[in-house]
Parts: sequence; C-alpha cells; structure tokens
Amino acid sequence: MRRLTNDEHLSAEFATTWPTYELDEKTRALLTYAKKLTQESSMMEEADFEALREAGWEEKGIYEATALVSLFNYSGRMEAASGLPMDEVPKEARFAEGKPDGRG
Repeated sequence: MRRLTNDEHLSAEFATTWPTYELDEKTRALLTYAKKLTQESSMMEEADFEALREAGWEEKGIYEATALVSLFNYSGRMEAASGLPMDEVPKEARFAEGKPDGRG
C-alpha cells in the first residue's frame, strides 16, 4: 500500500482508516474487495469481481490480489490462533534448511 499511495510512512493503522484517504478508483476497488474477502468471504459474488474489472483490474491482477489477501488472512489467523505476536515465529518452530541429495 505504501507504493500505491506514494506514502512511505504509512502505518498499520491504514488497515482500518483507508476509507478516509483520497485514493484512486482502482486502489479503492481493490481495498473494498480485500476487506470483503477478509471479513465476509462467504458473501463473495460475481459483482465483487466485476467491480474490480470496472476499476481497471485484469484477471491476472484479480487472481494475484486474491492469492495475496488469502495468504495474509491465513497467516494472520495462524498467529491469532497460536497466541504468537504478529510477524514473530518462535525459534523452535523454524525448520532446518533442506540440503538436496545430502550434499551441501
């Protein structure tokens, strides 16, 4: 979002205050879509995708946005369910690096 808004100092607060920002139609459509996908995923319908298309999003961009929003929702729920602080993985939960064919 820092790149889309040209605001390098954008804080995490933006996640809830974005509707008050002056945003271009394409960015606003994406954030509206992301919010609904996050909060009401079972309510998604063709009109949600059509709103993105009308704002200038192509199918590849819609797919990539959906994948990213879904990934962040998954990781956020994992953090919440495990009681972990945001963006912090316990040292003992880290996997050892894989070494192909036992060489390395």
